[in-house]
Amino acid sequence: MEQSRLIPVGETTQTENIFQKNDDHILMSSVKYVLVLVIFWMFIFTVGFFVGLRKDESHPDVFPTFIHYDPHLNYENLSLPICHIEHWNNKTTTSFPFYDLYKYFAERKVTGSEGLSDGQLRLLTAFLYEEYIVITHTAQNPKGVGRVAYCHYYDCNRNELPGTRFQSFVFPMTAVHCPRKAGVKYVSLSFENSDLPKEEQIPLLNRIFECKIENNNFLFFNVSHLDPPHEIGVCVGQIYGEEKKWLEIIEYVEHHKLMGATMFYFTILEMDEYSKRAIEDYQRLGEIEATFVNTEYEKINWLFHMIQVHECFFRSKFHSKWVIGIDIDERLVMTQMPLMSYLRLQSPDTCEINFGSRRIQKLYDDPEKYISTNQTRSSLSFYQYNQTTTHRWGAFKSIFKPAKVHAIHFHWTVQQHEGCRIKTAKRQEGYIRHYRTTDSSSLAGSWVSIFKPYTTTQMDLEFSKKLEERVIKRVEYLYKLHPLA
Repeated sequence: MEQSRLIPVGETTQTENIFQKNDDHILMSSVKYVLVLVIFWMFIFTVGFFVGLRKDESHPDVFPTFIHYDPHLNYENLSLPICHIEHWNNKTTTSFPFYDLYKYFAERKVTGSEGLSDGQLRLLTAFLYEEYIVITHTAQNPKGVGRVAYCHYYDCNRNELPGTRFQSFVFPMTAVHCPRKAGVKYVSLSFENSDLPKEEQIPLLNRIFECKIENNNFLFFNVSHLDPPHEIGVCVGQIYGEEKKWLEIIEYVEHHKLMGATMFYFTILEMDEYSKRAIEDYQRLGEIEATFVNTEYEKINWLFHMIQVHECFFRSKFHSKWVIGIDIDERLVMTQMPLMSYLRLQSPDTCEINFGSRRIQKLYDDPEKYISTNQTRSSLSFYQYNQTTTHRWGAFKSIFKPAKVHAIHFHWTVQQHEGCRIKTAKRQEGYIRHYRTTDSSSLAGSWVSIFKPYTTTQMDLEFSKKLEERVIKRVEYLYKLHPLA
Protein backbone atom coordinates (compact mmCIF):
# COMPACT_ATOMS: atom_id res chain seq x y z
CA MET A 1 0.00 0.00 0.00
CA GLU A 2 1.46 3.38 -1.16
CA GLN A 3 1.96 5.93 1.55
CA SER A 4 1.80 9.69 1.03
CA ARG A 5 4.90 11.73 1.85
CA LEU A 6 4.54 14.59 4.26
CA ILE A 7 6.38 17.80 3.25
CA PRO A 8 7.49 20.06 6.05
CA VAL A 9 6.34 23.67 6.05
CA GLY A 10 8.65 25.91 3.97
CA GLU A 11 10.06 23.03 1.98
CA THR A 12 9.29 22.97 -1.78
CA THR A 13 9.39 20.21 -4.26
CA GLN A 14 11.75 20.07 -7.20
CA THR A 15 8.85 20.66 -9.65
CA GLU A 16 7.77 23.81 -7.86
CA ASN A 17 11.34 25.13 -7.97
CA ILE A 18 11.43 24.62 -11.72
CA PHE A 19 8.12 26.57 -12.21
CA GLN A 20 9.41 29.35 -9.98
CA LYS A 21 12.56 29.71 -12.05
CA ASN A 22 10.56 29.76 -15.30
CA ASP A 23 8.29 32.53 -13.97
CA ASP A 24 11.29 34.58 -12.93
CA HIS A 25 12.85 34.15 -16.35
CA ILE A 26 9.66 35.25 -18.16
CA LEU A 27 9.34 38.29 -15.93
CA MET A 28 12.94 39.34 -16.57
CA SER A 29 12.46 38.90 -20.32
CA SER A 30 9.31 41.10 -20.30
CA VAL A 31 11.09 43.85 -18.37
CA LYS A 32 14.01 43.81 -20.80
CA TYR A 33 11.58 44.00 -23.80
CA VAL A 34 9.76 47.01 -22.36
CA LEU A 35 13.05 48.78 -21.61
CA VAL A 36 14.24 48.21 -25.17
CA LEU A 37 11.00 49.71 -26.60
CA VAL A 38 11.21 52.74 -24.32
CA ILE A 39 14.83 53.40 -25.28
CA PHE A 40 14.00 52.96 -29.00
CA TRP A 41 11.13 55.47 -29.00
CA MET A 42 13.10 57.97 -26.91
CA PHE A 43 15.81 57.80 -29.56
CA ILE A 44 13.28 58.35 -32.37
CA PHE A 45 11.68 61.37 -30.65
CA THR A 46 15.08 62.90 -29.85
CA VAL A 47 16.25 62.61 -33.45
CA GLY A 48 12.96 64.06 -34.74
CA PHE A 49 13.18 67.01 -32.35
CA PHE A 50 16.68 68.02 -33.46
CA VAL A 51 15.86 67.51 -37.15
CA GLY A 52 12.77 69.74 -36.82
CA LEU A 53 14.77 72.32 -34.89
CA ARG A 54 17.40 72.53 -37.61
CA LYS A 55 14.66 72.74 -40.26
CA ASP A 56 13.02 75.69 -38.42
CA GLU A 57 16.39 77.46 -38.16
CA SER A 58 17.10 77.03 -41.88
CA HIS A 59 13.52 78.11 -42.88
CA PRO A 60 12.45 80.68 -40.30
CA ASP A 61 9.35 81.85 -42.34
CA VAL A 62 7.62 78.49 -42.43
CA PHE A 63 5.40 79.57 -39.52
CA PRO A 64 5.16 83.39 -39.64
CA THR A 65 3.93 85.33 -36.63
CA PHE A 66 1.99 87.84 -38.77
CA ILE A 67 0.24 87.97 -42.17
CA HIS A 68 1.52 90.19 -44.99
CA TYR A 69 -1.02 92.03 -47.12
CA ASP A 70 -1.05 94.89 -49.60
CA PRO A 71 -2.91 97.86 -48.05
CA HIS A 72 -3.47 99.34 -51.52
CA LEU A 73 -5.24 96.24 -52.86
CA ASN A 74 -9.05 96.11 -52.82
CA TYR A 75 -9.61 92.57 -51.58
CA GLU A 76 -13.40 92.84 -51.91
CA ASN A 77 -13.06 93.17 -55.68
CA LEU A 78 -10.14 90.81 -56.09
CA SER A 79 -10.63 88.17 -58.83
CA LEU A 80 -14.36 88.88 -59.12
CA PRO A 81 -16.11 87.07 -61.96
CA ILE A 82 -17.33 88.86 -65.07
CA CYS A 83 -21.09 89.31 -64.88
CA HIS A 84 -22.82 87.69 -67.85
CA ILE A 85 -26.39 88.76 -68.59
CA GLU A 86 -28.74 85.92 -69.44
CA HIS A 87 -31.36 86.48 -72.15
CA TRP A 88 -34.22 86.47 -69.61
CA ASN A 89 -32.43 89.07 -67.51
CA ASN A 90 -31.59 91.48 -70.32
CA LYS A 91 -34.56 93.79 -69.90
CA THR A 92 -35.04 97.29 -68.51
CA THR A 93 -38.36 99.00 -67.76
CA THR A 94 -38.86 102.59 -66.67
CA SER A 95 -41.71 101.86 -64.25
CA PHE A 96 -44.03 98.99 -63.29
CA PRO A 97 -47.57 98.13 -64.45
CA PHE A 98 -50.47 99.84 -62.65
CA TYR A 99 -48.17 102.40 -61.04
CA ASP A 100 -50.87 105.10 -60.84
CA LEU A 101 -53.52 102.65 -59.65
CA TYR A 102 -51.27 101.25 -56.89
CA LYS A 103 -50.37 104.78 -55.86
CA TYR A 104 -54.08 105.50 -55.56
CA PHE A 105 -54.61 102.35 -53.47
CA ALA A 106 -51.61 103.18 -51.27
CA GLU A 107 -52.86 106.70 -50.52
CA ARG A 108 -56.12 105.15 -49.29
CA LYS A 109 -54.30 102.54 -47.17
CA VAL A 110 -55.72 99.53 -48.99
CA THR A 111 -54.54 96.37 -47.14
CA GLY A 112 -53.50 98.54 -44.20
CA SER A 113 -56.13 97.77 -41.56
CA GLU A 114 -54.12 95.53 -39.22
CA GLY A 115 -50.46 95.15 -38.42
CA LEU A 116 -47.57 95.63 -36.03
CA SER A 117 -46.65 99.30 -35.89
CA ASP A 118 -43.16 98.71 -34.53
CA GLY A 119 -42.13 95.81 -36.79
CA GLN A 120 -38.56 95.97 -38.05
CA LEU A 121 -37.86 95.82 -41.76
CA ARG A 122 -36.19 92.61 -42.91
CA LEU A 123 -36.18 91.69 -46.57
CA LEU A 124 -37.76 88.34 -47.40
CA THR A 125 -37.88 87.62 -51.13
CA ALA A 126 -37.36 89.50 -54.43
CA PHE A 127 -39.60 88.15 -57.20
CA LEU A 128 -38.59 88.80 -60.80
CA TYR A 129 -41.57 88.94 -63.16
CA GLU A 130 -41.77 89.70 -66.87
CA GLU A 131 -42.31 93.45 -66.44
CA TYR A 132 -41.36 94.25 -62.85
CA ILE A 133 -39.87 93.17 -59.51
CA VAL A 134 -41.58 92.85 -56.12
CA ILE A 135 -39.59 92.88 -52.87
CA THR A 136 -41.39 91.53 -49.80
CA HIS A 137 -40.38 92.45 -46.25
CA THR A 138 -41.48 92.05 -42.62
CA ALA A 139 -42.33 95.65 -41.65
CA GLN A 140 -46.11 95.28 -41.61
CA ASN A 141 -46.87 98.75 -40.35
CA PRO A 142 -50.38 99.81 -41.44
CA LYS A 143 -49.28 103.46 -41.32
CA GLY A 144 -46.42 102.60 -43.64
CA VAL A 145 -48.60 101.82 -46.67
CA GLY A 146 -47.76 104.48 -49.24
CA ARG A 147 -44.43 105.37 -47.63
CA VAL A 148 -41.70 106.37 -50.10
CA ALA A 149 -39.21 103.57 -50.74
CA TYR A 150 -36.17 103.36 -53.02
CA CYS A 151 -35.25 100.31 -55.07
CA HIS A 152 -31.52 99.52 -55.29
CA TYR A 153 -30.04 97.27 -57.99
CA TYR A 154 -26.81 95.22 -57.93
CA ASP A 155 -24.88 93.05 -60.37
CA CYS A 156 -23.58 89.53 -59.77
CA ASN A 157 -20.69 90.91 -57.68
CA ARG A 158 -23.10 92.86 -55.45
CA ASN A 159 -21.93 96.18 -56.84
CA GLU A 160 -24.72 98.74 -57.16
CA LEU A 161 -25.47 99.62 -60.76
CA PRO A 162 -24.92 103.38 -61.18
CA GLY A 163 -27.90 105.54 -61.98
CA THR A 164 -30.48 102.81 -61.40
CA ARG A 165 -31.99 103.81 -58.06
CA PHE A 166 -35.79 104.12 -58.40
CA GLN A 167 -38.29 105.92 -56.17
CA SER A 168 -41.28 103.70 -55.38
CA PHE A 169 -43.63 103.27 -52.41
CA VAL A 170 -44.91 100.59 -50.02
CA PHE A 171 -47.89 98.72 -51.45
CA PRO A 172 -49.34 96.47 -50.27
CA MET A 173 -48.46 96.51 -46.58
CA THR A 174 -45.36 94.32 -46.77
CA ALA A 175 -44.15 94.81 -50.35
CA VAL A 176 -42.53 97.31 -52.73
CA HIS A 177 -42.83 97.21 -56.54
CA CYS A 178 -39.78 98.10 -58.65
CA PRO A 179 -39.03 98.31 -62.40
CA ARG A 180 -36.67 95.85 -64.05
CA LYS A 181 -33.03 96.61 -64.80
CA ALA A 182 -30.91 94.53 -67.19
CA GLY A 183 -28.29 92.36 -65.52
CA VAL A 184 -29.58 92.76 -61.99
CA LYS A 185 -28.94 89.80 -59.69
CA TYR A 186 -29.50 91.37 -56.26
CA VAL A 187 -31.77 94.11 -54.90
CA SER A 188 -32.39 96.02 -51.69
CA LEU A 189 -34.51 98.84 -50.26
CA SER A 190 -34.03 102.14 -48.47
CA PHE A 191 -36.49 104.79 -47.31
CA GLU A 192 -34.42 107.93 -47.65
CA ASN A 193 -32.95 109.05 -50.96
CA SER A 194 -29.51 109.73 -49.47
CA ASP A 195 -29.43 106.60 -47.31
CA LEU A 196 -27.76 103.33 -48.09
CA PRO A 197 -30.07 100.31 -47.94
CA LYS A 198 -30.88 99.22 -44.41
CA GLU A 199 -30.60 95.56 -45.31
CA GLU A 200 -28.11 93.43 -47.22
CA GLN A 201 -28.89 92.64 -50.83
CA ILE A 202 -31.05 89.61 -51.56
CA PRO A 203 -31.03 87.60 -54.81
CA LEU A 204 -33.80 87.70 -57.38
CA LEU A 205 -36.10 84.68 -57.57
CA ASN A 206 -36.91 84.14 -61.25
CA ARG A 207 -40.65 83.93 -61.82
CA ILE A 208 -40.52 84.17 -65.64
CA PHE A 209 -41.79 80.92 -67.13
CA GLU A 210 -41.45 81.44 -70.85
CA CYS A 211 -39.42 78.49 -72.11
CA LYS A 212 -40.66 75.21 -73.54
CA ILE A 213 -38.93 72.48 -75.58
CA GLU A 214 -40.08 71.52 -79.07
CA ASN A 215 -38.06 69.13 -81.25
CA ASN A 216 -35.12 69.52 -78.86
CA ASN A 217 -35.01 73.27 -79.57
CA PHE A 218 -35.73 76.01 -77.06
CA LEU A 219 -38.55 78.28 -78.13
CA PHE A 220 -39.41 81.44 -76.20
CA PHE A 221 -42.81 83.04 -75.94
CA ASN A 222 -44.42 85.99 -74.24
CA VAL A 223 -45.14 84.84 -70.69
CA SER A 224 -48.72 86.15 -70.83
CA HIS A 225 -49.61 83.47 -73.39
CA LEU A 226 -48.31 80.56 -71.32
CA ASP A 227 -49.96 78.67 -68.50
CA PRO A 228 -48.14 78.76 -65.14
CA PRO A 229 -46.14 75.65 -64.14
CA HIS A 230 -48.85 74.63 -61.63
CA GLU A 231 -52.58 74.56 -62.24
CA ILE A 232 -53.50 74.45 -58.54
CA GLY A 233 -51.37 75.73 -55.67
CA VAL A 234 -52.12 76.19 -51.98
CA CYS A 235 -51.33 79.25 -49.85
CA VAL A 236 -50.91 77.77 -46.38
CA GLY A 237 -51.86 80.03 -43.48
CA GLN A 238 -48.94 81.09 -41.32
CA ILE A 239 -47.32 78.48 -39.10
CA TYR A 240 -46.68 79.55 -35.51
CA GLY A 241 -47.25 78.40 -31.94
CA GLU A 242 -45.87 75.75 -29.60
CA GLU A 243 -47.97 72.77 -30.74
CA LYS A 244 -46.05 70.35 -32.94
CA LYS A 245 -47.67 70.19 -36.35
CA TRP A 246 -45.75 67.40 -38.10
CA LEU A 247 -48.82 65.15 -38.52
CA GLU A 248 -51.12 68.06 -39.38
CA ILE A 249 -48.71 69.22 -42.11
CA ILE A 250 -48.56 65.77 -43.71
CA GLU A 251 -52.33 65.27 -43.57
CA TYR A 252 -52.89 68.77 -45.00
CA VAL A 253 -50.49 68.30 -47.92
CA GLU A 254 -51.60 64.78 -48.82
CA HIS A 255 -55.29 65.79 -48.65
CA HIS A 256 -54.89 68.61 -51.14
CA LYS A 257 -52.58 66.60 -53.38
CA LEU A 258 -55.50 64.22 -53.79
CA MET A 259 -57.59 67.28 -54.69
CA GLY A 260 -55.18 68.10 -57.54
CA ALA A 261 -52.77 70.59 -55.92
CA THR A 262 -49.12 70.28 -56.98
CA MET A 263 -47.47 73.17 -55.11
CA PHE A 264 -47.73 74.40 -51.51
CA TYR A 265 -46.48 77.80 -50.32
CA PHE A 266 -45.58 77.78 -46.61
CA THR A 267 -44.67 80.86 -44.57
CA ILE A 268 -43.17 79.79 -41.26
CA LEU A 269 -42.65 82.09 -38.30
CA GLU A 270 -42.16 79.42 -35.61
CA MET A 271 -41.58 75.69 -35.99
CA ASP A 272 -39.96 72.90 -33.99
CA GLU A 273 -37.31 70.69 -35.58
CA TYR A 274 -39.54 67.63 -35.47
CA SER A 275 -42.19 69.27 -37.66
CA LYS A 276 -39.57 70.95 -39.83
CA ARG A 277 -38.44 67.54 -41.08
CA ALA A 278 -41.76 67.14 -42.92
CA ILE A 279 -41.37 70.56 -44.56
CA GLU A 280 -37.80 69.84 -45.65
CA ASP A 281 -38.72 66.50 -47.18
CA TYR A 282 -41.56 67.97 -49.23
CA GLN A 283 -39.10 70.64 -50.34
CA ARG A 284 -36.76 67.86 -51.45
CA LEU A 285 -39.59 66.49 -53.59
CA GLY A 286 -40.27 69.90 -55.13
CA GLU A 287 -43.80 70.07 -53.70
CA ILE A 288 -43.25 72.89 -51.19
CA GLU A 289 -41.73 76.34 -51.30
CA ALA A 290 -41.16 77.60 -47.77
CA THR A 291 -40.33 81.08 -46.53
CA PHE A 292 -38.84 81.18 -43.02
CA VAL A 293 -39.44 84.55 -41.38
CA ASN A 294 -37.01 85.77 -38.72
CA THR A 295 -38.31 88.56 -36.49
CA GLU A 296 -37.31 90.21 -33.25
CA TYR A 297 -40.49 89.03 -31.50
CA GLU A 298 -40.36 86.22 -28.98
CA LYS A 299 -44.04 85.40 -29.37
CA ILE A 300 -45.86 85.19 -32.70
CA ASN A 301 -49.64 85.58 -33.08
CA TRP A 302 -52.31 86.07 -35.72
CA LEU A 303 -51.28 89.69 -36.36
CA PHE A 304 -48.36 88.38 -38.40
CA HIS A 305 -50.88 86.94 -40.83
CA MET A 306 -50.41 89.74 -43.37
CA ILE A 307 -46.74 88.84 -43.86
CA GLN A 308 -47.81 85.33 -44.86
CA VAL A 309 -50.66 86.59 -47.05
CA HIS A 310 -48.50 88.88 -49.18
CA GLU A 311 -45.48 86.58 -49.31
CA CYS A 312 -47.61 83.75 -50.65
CA PHE A 313 -49.54 86.02 -53.01
CA PHE A 314 -46.38 87.20 -54.77
CA ARG A 315 -44.71 83.78 -54.60
CA SER A 316 -47.65 82.11 -56.32
CA LYS A 317 -48.11 84.84 -58.95
CA PHE A 318 -47.47 83.42 -62.45
CA HIS A 319 -46.36 80.20 -60.70
CA SER A 320 -49.84 78.74 -60.02
CA LYS A 321 -52.93 79.44 -62.11
CA TRP A 322 -55.31 78.93 -59.17
CA VAL A 323 -54.44 79.25 -55.48
CA ILE A 324 -56.39 77.85 -52.51
CA GLY A 325 -55.99 80.16 -49.51
CA ILE A 326 -56.65 78.17 -46.32
CA ASP A 327 -55.09 77.58 -42.90
CA ILE A 328 -53.22 74.49 -41.75
CA ASP A 329 -56.28 73.25 -39.82
CA GLU A 330 -58.62 73.47 -42.83
CA ARG A 331 -59.40 71.10 -45.72
CA LEU A 332 -61.23 71.90 -48.93
CA VAL A 333 -63.84 69.24 -49.78
CA MET A 334 -65.58 68.93 -53.17
CA THR A 335 -68.87 67.04 -53.09
CA GLN A 336 -70.03 66.87 -56.73
CA MET A 337 -66.95 66.72 -58.96
CA PRO A 338 -63.14 66.82 -58.66
CA LEU A 339 -61.70 70.27 -58.01
CA MET A 340 -59.65 70.40 -61.21
CA SER A 341 -62.71 69.56 -63.34
CA TYR A 342 -64.71 72.18 -61.46
CA LEU A 343 -62.12 74.90 -62.10
CA ARG A 344 -61.74 74.03 -65.77
CA LEU A 345 -65.49 74.52 -66.23
CA GLN A 346 -65.33 78.11 -64.99
CA SER A 347 -65.58 80.98 -67.46
CA PRO A 348 -62.24 82.67 -68.32
CA ASP A 349 -63.26 85.89 -66.57
CA THR A 350 -63.78 84.13 -63.19
CA CYS A 351 -60.84 85.05 -60.98
CA GLU A 352 -62.14 84.18 -57.49
CA ILE A 353 -64.46 81.53 -56.06
CA ASN A 354 -65.56 81.70 -52.42
CA PHE A 355 -66.39 78.63 -50.32
CA GLY A 356 -68.32 78.53 -47.07
CA SER A 357 -67.03 76.55 -44.10
CA ARG A 358 -68.13 74.13 -41.41
CA ARG A 359 -66.34 74.01 -38.09
CA ILE A 360 -65.50 70.64 -36.62
CA GLN A 361 -64.67 70.22 -32.94
CA LYS A 362 -61.03 69.30 -32.37
CA LEU A 363 -60.73 68.12 -28.79
CA TYR A 364 -57.05 67.23 -28.45
CA ASP A 365 -53.62 68.37 -29.60
CA ASP A 366 -51.85 66.26 -32.19
CA PRO A 367 -49.23 63.78 -30.90
CA GLU A 368 -45.86 65.23 -29.94
CA LYS A 369 -43.93 62.58 -31.88
CA TYR A 370 -44.32 59.34 -33.79
CA ILE A 371 -44.81 56.29 -31.57
CA SER A 372 -46.46 53.72 -33.80
CA THR A 373 -48.53 53.36 -36.95
CA ASN A 374 -51.62 52.58 -34.89
CA GLN A 375 -51.15 55.79 -32.90
CA THR A 376 -50.80 57.78 -36.13
CA ARG A 377 -53.92 56.23 -37.65
CA SER A 378 -56.02 56.92 -34.56
CA SER A 379 -54.82 60.56 -34.50
CA LEU A 380 -55.90 61.46 -38.05
CA SER A 381 -58.34 64.37 -37.92
CA PHE A 382 -60.71 63.08 -40.60
CA TYR A 383 -61.26 59.88 -38.58
CA GLN A 384 -61.13 61.29 -35.06
CA TYR A 385 -63.35 64.37 -35.34
CA ASN A 386 -66.78 64.55 -36.99
CA GLN A 387 -68.98 66.81 -34.83
CA THR A 388 -69.78 69.52 -37.38
CA THR A 389 -71.57 72.87 -37.44
CA THR A 390 -73.95 73.97 -40.18
CA HIS A 391 -72.67 75.61 -43.38
CA ARG A 392 -71.55 79.18 -42.64
CA TRP A 393 -70.40 82.15 -44.74
CA GLY A 394 -68.97 84.31 -41.97
CA ALA A 395 -65.43 82.94 -42.44
CA PHE A 396 -65.44 81.93 -46.09
CA LYS A 397 -62.21 81.08 -47.92
CA SER A 398 -61.26 81.65 -51.53
CA ILE A 399 -59.70 80.06 -54.56
CA PHE A 400 -58.33 82.80 -56.80
CA LYS A 401 -56.07 83.54 -59.77
CA PRO A 402 -53.08 85.52 -58.40
CA ALA A 403 -52.18 86.83 -61.87
CA LYS A 404 -55.59 88.56 -62.06
CA VAL A 405 -55.48 90.21 -58.64
CA HIS A 406 -54.00 93.54 -57.48
CA ALA A 407 -54.29 93.13 -53.72
CA ILE A 408 -55.28 90.50 -51.18
CA HIS A 409 -56.32 90.63 -47.54
CA PHE A 410 -56.29 87.56 -45.28
CA HIS A 411 -57.97 84.83 -47.37
CA TRP A 412 -59.74 86.83 -50.05
CA THR A 413 -58.92 89.42 -52.68
CA VAL A 414 -59.76 93.10 -52.23
CA GLN A 415 -58.81 94.51 -55.64
CA GLN A 416 -59.06 92.55 -58.90
CA HIS A 417 -58.16 93.28 -62.50
CA GLU A 418 -60.82 94.93 -64.60
CA GLY A 419 -63.31 92.42 -65.97
CA CYS A 420 -62.73 89.82 -63.26
CA ARG A 421 -65.78 88.06 -61.92
CA ILE A 422 -66.13 86.80 -58.34
CA LYS A 423 -68.52 83.95 -57.65
CA THR A 424 -69.64 81.91 -54.67
CA ALA A 425 -69.66 78.11 -54.75
CA LYS A 426 -72.93 76.49 -53.83
CA ARG A 427 -72.91 74.60 -50.56
CA GLN A 428 -73.76 71.45 -52.52
CA GLU A 429 -70.56 71.86 -54.60
CA GLY A 430 -67.99 72.08 -51.83
CA TYR A 431 -66.99 73.59 -48.51
CA ILE A 432 -64.11 73.99 -46.03
CA ARG A 433 -63.81 71.50 -43.15
CA HIS A 434 -62.28 73.55 -40.34
CA TYR A 435 -60.87 71.40 -37.50
CA ARG A 436 -61.09 74.13 -34.87
CA THR A 437 -59.68 73.59 -31.39
CA THR A 438 -61.96 73.92 -28.38
CA ASP A 439 -59.13 74.98 -26.08
CA SER A 440 -60.36 78.04 -24.20
CA SER A 441 -56.82 79.49 -24.15
CA SER A 442 -56.70 79.71 -27.94
CA LEU A 443 -58.00 82.53 -30.14
CA ALA A 444 -61.83 82.50 -29.83
CA GLY A 445 -61.64 79.01 -28.36
CA SER A 446 -65.06 79.36 -26.72
CA TRP A 447 -66.88 79.10 -30.05
CA VAL A 448 -68.30 75.65 -29.22
CA SER A 449 -71.15 76.99 -27.09
CA ILE A 450 -72.14 79.49 -29.79
CA PHE A 451 -72.26 77.41 -32.97
CA LYS A 452 -74.93 74.87 -32.05
CA PRO A 453 -76.50 72.62 -33.31
CA TYR A 454 -74.00 69.99 -34.49
CA THR A 455 -74.32 67.02 -36.79
CA THR A 456 -72.00 64.11 -37.52
CA THR A 457 -70.35 64.34 -40.92
CA GLN A 458 -67.64 62.28 -42.59
CA MET A 459 -65.60 62.61 -45.72
CA ASP A 460 -66.02 60.19 -48.60
CA LEU A 461 -64.90 56.73 -47.43
CA GLU A 462 -62.88 55.93 -50.56
CA PHE A 463 -61.13 59.32 -50.40
CA SER A 464 -60.44 58.82 -46.67
CA LYS A 465 -58.89 55.40 -47.29
CA LYS A 466 -56.55 56.77 -49.97
CA LEU A 467 -55.62 59.68 -47.72
CA GLU A 468 -54.89 57.36 -44.80
CA GLU A 469 -52.57 55.23 -46.94
CA ARG A 470 -50.65 58.26 -48.18
CA VAL A 471 -50.29 59.81 -44.73
CA ILE A 472 -49.12 56.56 -43.12
CA LYS A 473 -46.58 55.96 -45.89
CA ARG A 474 -45.11 59.46 -45.52
CA VAL A 475 -45.10 59.34 -41.70
CA GLU A 476 -43.35 55.96 -41.57
CA TYR A 477 -40.73 57.08 -44.08
CA LEU A 478 -39.95 60.27 -42.16
CA TYR A 479 -40.25 59.20 -38.53
CA LYS A 480 -40.14 55.38 -38.39
CA LEU A 481 -37.39 54.55 -40.88
CA HIS A 482 -35.45 57.70 -39.90
CA PRO A 483 -36.19 58.25 -36.18
CA LEU A 484 -35.73 61.71 -34.75
CA ALA A 485 -35.20 62.16 -31.04
